[in-house]
Amino acid sequence: MALKSRTAPSGGLTFKNRGANDKKKVLIYGNDGTGKSTYAEQYCKDNGLNAVCIDIDDTNFTSIPLVEIDTRTDLTTFNSICEVVELITNDDRFDTIIVDGVTSLIEMLVSKANGLKKYSDRSERFTKILRLIIASGKNIIWIGQADMKVIYTEDHQSNKIVIKINSIVNEKYHCYIAKNGNYEVETEKIRRYSQ
Repeated sequence: MALKSRTAPSGGLTFKNRGANDKKKVLIYGNDGTGKSTYAEQYCKDNGLNAVCIDIDDTNFTSIPLVEIDTRTDLTTFNSICEVVELITNDDRFDTIIVDGVTSLIEMLVSKANGLKKYSDRSERFTKILRLIIASGKNIIWIGQADMKVIYTEDHQSNKIVIKINSIVNEKYHCYIAKNGNYEVETEKIRRYSQ
């Protein structure tokens, strides 16, 4: 039996209700042309989700509504996405936010600052976007390139943003083209909560 949200008699602690956040947090990744956006659209249909898409690369050719984003500079991209997420949060027509092109978004948030500051700016900006999306209360679908798969080797480790996205999702799907030429989707991880 799950604990109900409540305030403890001593200490003033508030406990979470396990499983209360049943929102889908999905990562769909793969190489160019492997049907990631198409799979996201089908996923939404199969799960009764009404999605809106922030299409960073302008490559989403599905019937899902696309919002306009100003990508002229790193700062306009950041501000535009924050504004759009806040508008989607308050729009009852949509229960799901799709970020299509998350790999490109990560690079577009690198600032013009000198040295390593440009990467700390990127991290801070992405963290704010991530917090806004999570706080929206909407389902989240991230669509990215094959480099969204977390890699730990002697020679390479995925960047912290990729690791963060992978750590918060509860479903992962790898889209690829099989040897026979068919589009395939491999389920990598589904985390379910029991009550």
